[in-house]
Amino acid sequence: MTGINVARLVEVGRPLQVGTATKPAPGPREVLVRVAACGLVPNSDNVVNGRTPFTLPELPAIFGLDVSGTIEAVGEHVLNLAAGQRVYVDPHLVCGTCHQCRRGRTDLCPNGCLRGYFASSPGGAKLLGRYEFGGLSEYVVAEDRNIAVLPDSIDLDTAARFGYVGTSFGALKKGRLGPSKTLLVNGVTGTLGVAAVAIALGMGATRILGVGRNQALLQRINALAPGRIATVSSEDGVDLPKWTLDQTDGLGVDVMYDCLGVGGDGNTTDALRRAVKAGGRTILAAGGVDADLTETYAEAMSRDTATLGSGWFDAGEADEMIAMIGAGIIDLSILEHKVFPLAQVNEAFTFVGDRPGGFANVVVRPRPDIHQVD
Repeated sequence: MTGINVARLVEVGRPLQVGTATKPAPGPREVLVRVAACGLVPNSDNVVNGRTPFTLPELPAIFGLDVSGTIEAVGEHVLNLAAGQRVYVDPHLVCGTCHQCRRGRTDLCPNGCLRGYFASSPGGAKLLGRYEFGGLSEYVVAEDRNIAVLPDSIDLDTAARFGYVGTSFGALKKGRLGPSKTLLVNGVTGTLGVAAVAIALGMGATRILGVGRNQALLQRINALAPGRIATVSSEDGVDLPKWTLDQTDGLGVDVMYDCLGVGGDGNTTDALRRAVKAGGRTILAAGGVDADLTETYAEAMSRDTATLGSGWFDAGEADEMIAMIGAGIIDLSILEHKVFPLAQVNEAFTFVGDRPGGFANVVVRPRPDIHQVD
């Protein structure tokens, strides 16, 4: 049996331990992927340090959410996938048999979980234990339906960010964003927020407004498309709903995307919902925010706005997003890759935990022989 390098979370709040494990083998409907990069975002640091309400894998566990790499082997019943293909591995696991899965709403599966990350239900915790290897490993095994093939135009470091890029893509699709529409992103300087701006530019949004805290990052976001983007700091004492209305000739935005980080101010979220255009949509993706959203009966009836949740994306949205990124319609060249070898995995968590902002793409490369990702 072949030994491979892995990083394990042994105790919450303690550094991960780098060690070895037996190389996994794919089952009949599974794929073995040689990992090129595993992405880390600030919430990864929250998870390993216990700052999350969700259930972690049984410890010790090989951690790591987003994976890009190359298929090394496929199970005997796998179709349309082959060794040598460059891929993104979707970590979202679902049961496939519940009411929601059977009607095509896998995003609402009550047993859903994120491999190498966390679960939010007893069924999800059980499913989480089915796959031992998270992305901080030289190899992972995944179901064939969780594999998205990448074009050569997408580098594997960028693809290791696709869980969070895809979260924003799925959210904006749910918000029905498109050409000539206006968008407000609350939490614009973070991982989800910067991705949302890049996606919205590619989708043809004519006006993109952003609320964040870091002035330097807000200026960088403005520079992506001067004239189409305007931002404001939530710490400047500005009346944010009024600012939004002023930026849209009093109409409000077609879509508001709320993607605040853990511990964000949900009161801001509630206030900004009043700046969504009548008939518009608010999409919530900030699972770490603790707040109540209020609306009177009269407001709900007369304004006819929808407030929807979005926690992930489906396979069709993944393929659509990858096609748009591959063609350059969604431009992710704005990402700045910060790369760590597996031996420095804890330094990577420290770096991302300091919240470098949504332009930083923090990846861990588990294989010592990989010096540059094609």
